[in-house]
Amino acid sequence: MTIDFVAVDFETANSFRGSPCSIGLVVVRDGKIVEEYGFLMRPPFAAGPDDFDEFNIGLHGIDWEKVKNEPEFIEVWNKLLPIIGDLPLVAHYAAFDIGVLRDSLDQSGESWPTLSYACTVVASRRLLKLPSYSLPYVAAELEIDLGNHHDALSDARVAAQIMIALCQRTSKENLNSLLDSLDIRWGMISEGNWRGSTAKELRIGLPAPRSDASSDHFLFGKHVVLTGALPSGIIRREAQERIAYFGGIPQENVTKETSLLVIGDLDPRMLAPGASMSSKMKKAIKLQSEGQDIELISGVDFLPILE
Repeated sequence: MTIDFVAVDFETANSFRGSPCSIGLVVVRDGKIVEEYGFLMRPPFAAGPDDFDEFNIGLHGIDWEKVKNEPEFIEVWNKLLPIIGDLPLVAHYAAFDIGVLRDSLDQSGESWPTLSYACTVVASRRLLKLPSYSLPYVAAELEIDLGNHHDALSDARVAAQIMIALCQRTSKENLNSLLDSLDIRWGMISEGNWRGSTAKELRIGLPAPRSDASSDHFLFGKHVVLTGALPSGIIRREAQERIAYFGGIPQENVTKETSLLVIGDLDPRMLAPGASMSSKMKKAIKLQSEGQDIELISGVDFLPILE
């Protein structure tokens, strides 16, 4: 067996994973990139200008005007699926990209294909010691040119190069050997079923704040709780590591020490009097009323703080 796979990256129009507006696909054979495909697309619903969030546009530069004359997701996907064939997929934050695929197929009324996949973030966490496992940090550590970050084809290419580099660093001749050596299981998707590509032995505990972090940073010394899914595919562990990198103290639950509650999947406009609240929000507001200095912030407003 050789290092054969297809790297994939989606960019979305908004925080809903079923809103892809571009895809990058990079085919790797025998440890070499042999084919590349990049497409703009209309999300698989009656999209229009209002479906493109300013936050997402700011990341990838794609708005409705750029995709309104492009084919819809399912047309593009049906062209790419034969190219993937029986090769496994690879993605950086595969939970996000496979989630985009699942939700987009659901939106299109199509069945899920049978595919296996692996995540370069999960593999990188096993092999590298970094303050963050976002694409720029991992690429820099492995001396890979980041290219045009948040361009789907460019990011797919970087994900492919990362996986190739990890195989080379561990002298593994294929992805099965690499994942086995790192005690990582394959992610799988098939009609009506899926499971993530995860480390079999999850790390215990929350990351500790960096001892030499700058006290000038907004997060320094703050006890921070995350609730809900953060936008743009940032997973909770990654956000907690960034919080700790800037000297913050990640927490799982709201306590009398909490100074910041981040509501990941909340529309910022809902942070207003009379809005419906989760249990963590209710507890935070109760603590506020008792005199605790605790701030509530949406995920969209929080992400720029982690940069």
